[in-house]
Amino acid sequence: MSSKAEENKELVRRFFAAIEAADFQVFDQIVAENYNDHLAGQTPGREALKQYFAGLHAAFADLKLPISEILAEGDKVAVLNAVQGVHKGEFAGLRPTGRPIDAMAFQLYRIQDGRLAEHWEVADFATLLRQLQV
Repeated sequence: MSSKAEENKELVRRFFAAIEAADFQVFDQIVAENYNDHLAGQTPGREALKQYFAGLHAAFADLKLPISEILAEGDKVAVLNAVQGVHKGEFAGLRPTGRPIDAMAFQLYRIQDGRLAEHWEVADFATLLRQLQV
């Protein structure tokens, strides 16, 4: 595997570690200012991304994103990961349940100039809602 592919994978691992640690200042170093997240309703830009993950941390205590698979080719990195935590704050209009979650997600990132520039995601929202007993 090329060193560029390994660098790109390491960039995504660093991003996930920053999310888990709620260290959103790291985003200034590794996320493009004009980051484009293709999640429905997501506002583009690095600052909006910081707000999104701050909200996710407020909704889920002990938020973890363990990576089970990570692949890189060209300027893309694909990740299969879990989303784990305890529902302690409002999420998607749902009042806190105190229940744990453990759902899978598939992420695809595009890297440009050594920074995360673009993101697509497919998440198992049905499992998450079932775990919250909604």
